[in-house]
Amino acid sequence: MRIPYIDIHTHHSGKSEEIISLRNLFLQEIDIGEEISFPFSAAIHPWHADKFETAEVGQMLQNLYSQKNLMAIGETGLDKISRVENELQKKVFKLQIDFAEAYHKPIIIHAVKSWNLLIPILKKIKVPVILHGYSEGLPLTRELIDLGCYFSLGKSILNPSARFQEAIQIIPASSLFLETDESLIPIGEIYQKMAELLNLSLDLLMKSIYNNFTSLFHLS
Repeated sequence: MRIPYIDIHTHHSGKSEEIISLRNLFLQEIDIGEEISFPFSAAIHPWHADKFETAEVGQMLQNLYSQKNLMAIGETGLDKISRVENELQKKVFKLQIDFAEAYHKPIIIHAVKSWNLLIPILKKIKVPVILHGYSEGLPLTRELIDLGCYFSLGKSILNPSARFQEAIQIIPASSLFLETDESLIPIGEIYQKMAELLNLSLDLLMKSIYNNFTSLFHLS
């Protein structure tokens, strides 16, 4: 059987024997009592952090406990472009970190112009962290590698900046994922470009990312 592509973060639905997708859902859109039949992640996005009281967020998170297909908490994090003030974003983020740690779930991180606030938090998180839509340069990448983060790269690799191309070369193979996020670009096209950038065969790249997936989520 051919090793499938892993799309570690997507907002699109759809089934394919060639792709294992981890679909992202907004936490507030999940109906209580509805069993979700596909692998998914869920969280309060930092853009929505001002829409709910702390108790509401806590209850929505607890409702996730019975979902057998919940694989990760996310996307959550910090976004300085958002109109939601930073302290409120941090408060909601912390609630979700606490839940992820309590139930041993990886966290999918959304970070926009907020690394100075985020890195002190990352140093304390006790579960695996996946940095989604990553496209930063060498110095930050080195720091995040030292923190043991996973890196999920998406459409930005199709036309990477010079600094991002340099960073791509130092990301450990054991820490790499690929994603489509909201893009309609096929995950296979993103894989193909990454294989070219790393001077690897597509099959070897697919095997490496598949192994990362099964290892991270303790799958046989």
